[in-house]
Amino acid sequence: MFPQAVFAPVGQVTGPIGWKDPVPVNDVYLFDLDALVPSPKGQMDLDFARYLSAFARKRACYILSNTSITDMMTRIPASVRAACAGLFAAGGTELWVGEDLVVQHEHEFSDDLYEFMVKVVQKSTYPDKQAPMLESGSASLRLCIAGYQSTLRQMKDYAAWEEEHSELATITHEFKARFPDHDVYRDTDTSLMIVPRTFSSALVVSHLLKRHKNARLIGYVTPQAAGSYANPLCNAFGSADVLSTIKGPGDVSQLLSYEFRRLTQQEAAVNERAGELVEA
Repeated sequence: MFPQAVFAPVGQVTGPIGWKDPVPVNDVYLFDLDALVPSPKGQMDLDFARYLSAFARKRACYILSNTSITDMMTRIPASVRAACAGLFAAGGTELWVGEDLVVQHEHEFSDDLYEFMVKVVQKSTYPDKQAPMLESGSASLRLCIAGYQSTLRQMKDYAAWEEEHSELATITHEFKARFPDHDVYRDTDTSLMIVPRTFSSALVVSHLLKRHKNARLIGYVTPQAAGSYANPLCNAFGSADVLSTIKGPGDVSQLLSYEFRRLTQQEAAVNERAGELVEA
């Protein structure tokens, strides 16, 4: 049975979004990629992709990820990318529209910071490290001791090892003490994301509102993202916006099913009203 619609305070889990008819026509949707494709090595289910594409053709939809645009393109089918209004890559430091990079925050990480990261890798006692372990963006830097080319099984092995040894927690503590002008987030169970204090994922909200005046933002993010790099973004949602923490595409499908029904009702009401005006 589909859950009853409820209002969702920012930062809390919600069921389908509740509002009075007619449905707002300037809603803009932001999806966390990990909610659409839970596996970091996986690809979007094709049936779900068709469903999401159909919705994105009716409403402005954006996808946010902590990973690079290259990684996003391997996980998101071309049909979904084409239907979406844009992709926020590298934690929101880049906005891609189609094949074009339209927003790029830039930051030159210091040699001292890079040297620190190299020493972190060298000091790690994890026995199965694989290069590359650093992923660098224009204003972001990610560390994965297991290596970004590791298989899903190897990632799970490292996650189990990390849970026992808490190495990333130690690295985070040392980094914060050494580089207070940067933020470091545990963006996944196996990695850390570093961004300069000159950037905040809250700027994603600013970009959306510049592109869609007076829009209401509807966000679907995973608990991991909401508690890490996307936390400033979540805090930037306004009182009229709606933010939901969800676990996977099943939750998204349910919510979009509700949205499709609302859109159908709105379109029917608009057509009925237009017919009345013509008759008058």
